[in-house]
Amino acid sequence: MYRNRKSWDTAVKHFTRNGLLTDLLTHEQIATIPRSNIARWKQESDDKYQLCEINKVVQEEIELIKRINQSSRIKRINESYFKLADTFHQIISQVKGIKSVIKTQKELIVNTIEQVKESISINEALKIFNLSRSTFENYKSIVIHTCEPSYFNWCVSRFSNQLLSSEVKTIKKYMTHTDYKFWSKSSVYLKAVRDGELQCGITTFYKYCRLLGFKNKCHKRKSDYYQPLITSKPNQVWCADVTIFKTFYSKKYHIHFIIDHYSKMILGHRIENVSSGFAIKSLIQNASEKYKPQELQFLTDGGSENVNQTVRTFVDSSEFPIDHVIAQKDVVFSNSMIEALNKVIKHQFLFHKEINSREELTKCLENAVTSYNTLRPQMSLGGNTPIETYQGKPIELTQYTIGLEKQKIIRRLENRKNACNLCR
Repeated sequence: MYRNRKSWDTAVKHFTRNGLLTDLLTHEQIATIPRSNIARWKQESDDKYQLCEINKVVQEEIELIKRINQSSRIKRINESYFKLADTFHQIISQVKGIKSVIKTQKELIVNTIEQVKESISINEALKIFNLSRSTFENYKSIVIHTCEPSYFNWCVSRFSNQLLSSEVKTIKKYMTHTDYKFWSKSSVYLKAVRDGELQCGITTFYKYCRLLGFKNKCHKRKSDYYQPLITSKPNQVWCADVTIFKTFYSKKYHIHFIIDHYSKMILGHRIENVSSGFAIKSLIQNASEKYKPQELQFLTDGGSENVNQTVRTFVDSSEFPIDHVIAQKDVVFSNSMIEALNKVIKHQFLFHKEINSREELTKCLENAVTSYNTLRPQMSLGGNTPIETYQGKPIELTQYTIGLEKQKIIRRLENRKNACNLCR
């Protein structure tokens, strides 16, 4: 019986004849070729095979690569390139958000570095992205290895501090809840914490909101010269203002508000067709009868709805002292507290609804004021709602976050217990 005869690729014969075999094949591959074959191929003439000229092109390319690897000048060029890359990173590191952009490209970075690591070492390649080796290994673990118990398929053994899948689902539930989805993220966070549904820090909450696709809104940085009005108790300063709201059919209504500065609680509101001094007078009168302050500073801007004979007459004839001051005229403070409230009510409670008439606006505004005062907690109030702060509840966030450290320990244990076989 005849044994099966091995056939060798013609290219292998050409590489042997041109002395390139060791440059293109591994030692293990070369060992599989009989020595007699290699010796015979070396003795063959170049023109034995038709169109063998194409192999000269291959030989020239390989020689070029060999010369590049042996060239000290090429090495200096590569070193200079990395110096330029370092300089570039020093410049772009000042660009806001650049690190966040890099984080979103984990898979692209890992795949690229893995592809070039045979020619450029991993540590050298990481200099291009200004990443440490440990960060790259974390990226690699996230990209290559997926872990089922984790909401984002991260290794629960290596990243044991990550939120449990149930906690991530809770964040998603609150962020998409019909009543809360237009609130600020801090208020949604506090609502979940106060309900006992979530125990994590607010920074972690923001991080997972971003991972879930809930974008952060732009916030303007306050001026270094900003001097806010500071109050220490309810009924010390009240603020009033008017804001315009357009219905679905572009009908304008003027919403008048009066709030307590310390607690941010809305003490009264009124809708009119025009900006009205009578409405402001009515709001302060009704609030005074209901909440009975001992003495009061009444802060407004210089608009005609605030500075007029109707308001002045009530202030002068009040049973308790009222000091009516005009923002940025009688005092250096602005009326920013109530101006911020105007934006909150419109953007978080009204704008997303289709309001066609004054009756619908009245109903929606009533619900908005109730939610704002009693349901929507605020970070600036230490997690309280306005009505809780007005009624004397201390402004102290730790009263709601006291269980965070305990939950962190439980979370680590739970993640490690649920580790998949590859994580163990």
